[in-house]
Amino acid sequence: MKNPPFKMKLSQIVFIISVFTTIYWLVAFNTNVYRYAFTGAIFDMTSFLLMISLYVLPVLIIALILRLKQRTPILHYVSLGLLLILLILIFAVYQ
Repeated sequence: MKNPPFKMKLSQIVFIISVFTTIYWLVAFNTNVYRYAFTGAIFDMTSFLLMISLYVLPVLIIALILRLKQRTPILHYVSLGLLLILLILIFAVYQ
């Protein structure tokens, strides 16, 4: 068995969370989320959870890569690259 279904499902979940986190922060940095009261309230309620996922998820992905070694699905590397690019953008461009 090349890739067990559990590992593929886990890599897909991690990838979806990474894409959602990236899209969320790019939209938040490039638009005025406080233009309307509703969008500002939604942003305030969700920003802390997505900030945690932005900083914790790369560490978890690195731990998964080290644990799985040669059997690591490619989606883990794509998710890690996506989050690292976003972190570089946040600290280099948006500061």
